[in-house]
Amino acid sequence: MSSHPSPKSLLRNGVALSVAAAMAAAMTLAAPVMVHAQDIDSNSQDVIRDTEVETFLKTNTRPVLAAAGLDPDKVHYLLIASDDLNAFSTFRLVIGLNTGLIMAADNPNQLFGVISHETGHLSGGHMMRTDEIERAGRAPMAISLGLGIIALLARAPEAGAGLIASSPGFGELNELHYMQTEESAADVAGVKAMEKAGMSGKGLVDFFYKFRDVETFSHADRYEFFSTHPLSRDRIQALNDFVRKQPHYNTPDDPKVIDEFNIVKAKLVGFMDDPLKTYQLYPETDTSYPARYARAIATYKSGQWDQALSQLDDLIKAQPDNPYLWELKGQIYFETGRPKLAKPAHEKSVELMPDAALLQLNLGQTLIAIGDKDDIKEAVVHLEQSVKTEEDDSFAWEQLAQAYDALGDAGNARLATAEAQFYDDDLDAARTSAVWSQKFFKSDSPEFRRARDIVMSTSSELGVPPVEGETRNKTPPKL
Repeated sequence: MSSHPSPKSLLRNGVALSVAAAMAAAMTLAAPVMVHAQDIDSNSQDVIRDTEVETFLKTNTRPVLAAAGLDPDKVHYLLIASDDLNAFSTFRLVIGLNTGLIMAADNPNQLFGVISHETGHLSGGHMMRTDEIERAGRAPMAISLGLGIIALLARAPEAGAGLIASSPGFGELNELHYMQTEESAADVAGVKAMEKAGMSGKGLVDFFYKFRDVETFSHADRYEFFSTHPLSRDRIQALNDFVRKQPHYNTPDDPKVIDEFNIVKAKLVGFMDDPLKTYQLYPETDTSYPARYARAIATYKSGQWDQALSQLDDLIKAQPDNPYLWELKGQIYFETGRPKLAKPAHEKSVELMPDAALLQLNLGQTLIAIGDKDDIKEAVVHLEQSVKTEEDDSFAWEQLAQAYDALGDAGNARLATAEAQFYDDDLDAARTSAVWSQKFFKSDSPEFRRARDIVMSTSSELGVPPVEGETRNKTPPKL
């Protein structure tokens, strides 16, 4: 594991803070990491984590991201639990997508079109200040102009005001022409990226037409100032004319990607919507895999756990090598107080997808809950693998600290606690924990050097001495 950079660059200058803090505060769909999945409020502004959804996005948008001149491996997705149609991007390569936007898309091409629009902002360096991330990940930062600003461009400032309420620079109406120019530039850049990736840009246009019909635009004509700016319909028409000229305009979505997209939508509906609504959208007469998946999740959410497990077992019989089904089975057992039954299901999910940090975390948490010494030792292995893949996941570090503490390894417990506090931006606490952890390590050990990195970085940021030898004759505080 590499040494920590300065927390100012890692945690304060924009998106790295959001990734660390937002993911630490994240809820999970098919992973029992922070809250019960049935407690997810579709009207909230929480960040959620899900390996299946994130893998779908990362895998299928790689061509578009690369075509936009971005490094696909450095782009992160934040999933926001909200019914609102919105997307945004940050200057440190994070693209935020509301779950409502994903569920509103009719096909993968529409969703990828929205993402391509956001890549246009990223590659163009279009920036503004907003509280979007603060509401989503509890960490403010500079973000680029996202789709939410289309409300203003459609001459309905009250519809978009919430997105820029904390941005004093956008209190003046004469800023909107500049904003609109960037939106149009992002449209064109997004279409070009889709074309270069061999995809049709039609989805972006189709989704904009869908967005234009949002009810909040109904009183737009009251604002005369915006009559001097091109209307949303004009912007969409200009984009449509451009898209139609592209060679890949009629290129259809890959059938495999369509199937994956339908599964992702069904999963989001199952977790985000009321079970009754899920049953209406996916009635018993629909025997497709996505429908059965959504109904199993809805049954679980409604408290019928054993019935949900029965439905899930039927799905597993048909797809025994699907890690996400095993993950969900483990989740149901774990969240209903049966960690010993959850263990084999989570072990199977990790066996099928060993590089997935969240799956490793699920298993580690389950093993800790069982409480046997051998299980806790095994938990350390899986949690170490999880933080190796996602170093900034503070919750995984907290679990690792708990495991080390249960094993009586005070030094590593305090060091893992320092890591968790560091990525939660609790710099003073991280410094204290790291200082005390050094007491338990030899000065030439990797653990001592890691602790020293945290002490130096946090001390520099806090403007205090790095602390030399101050703990040698003192007793460390209890965790």
